[in-house]
Amino acid sequence: MSELTIQRPVIFVWVVVTLMLTACAGPWNTAPDRLSGPQWSITPPEGWMHLSTQESEMLSKDGPYLEYILLQSRPLAQRFRHTKQKLNAGMLPHEAARLITDNMRTDPLIRQFRLLASEPAMVGGHDGFRLTYTYKDPSGVEIKTIYCGVILPDRFFNLRYTATQRHYFEKELPAFNQVVESLRFVLN
Repeated sequence: MSELTIQRPVIFVWVVVTLMLTACAGPWNTAPDRLSGPQWSITPPEGWMHLSTQESEMLSKDGPYLEYILLQSRPLAQRFRHTKQKLNAGMLPHEAARLITDNMRTDPLIRQFRLLASEPAMVGGHDGFRLTYTYKDPSGVEIKTIYCGVILPDRFFNLRYTATQRHYFEKELPAFNQVVESLRFVLN
């Protein structure tokens, strides 16, 4: 009887874990050959998975806790969560980069933020910026990110590559660079 008593909690935990994993895995699909939004399109890396949300598009090969590419487009008038600042159409790329960096520095989930580079970059054929930075997540894992951003006439578009620095960052960096090269804007 004691074996049965011990097994019930174990079985219950396995059932709950299985249900949670099944529920979380639902929206991930194989990335299409071409991915697009109302004003942009990219070619995802072959063999990567895709998750679409109301606010962003995410791509990952081995899972978002190891590496991901995130694409976001937001209205210029939308304030940033942590600094409450907002972008405007007249900002220069380095001014937008500074505003983004300020917002990340005040994010409580980003610990030990270290800006490695802030430089001008062509993003989809438009003048933009490229940030490279590291930080530690709440679990103490060192993360490295490349963040490319550009101000369009009425929106701010960004795509970023984030991965654990130790193994995945360098491994999948070429895939991110291919996505950046494939980016096309369709503006009215």
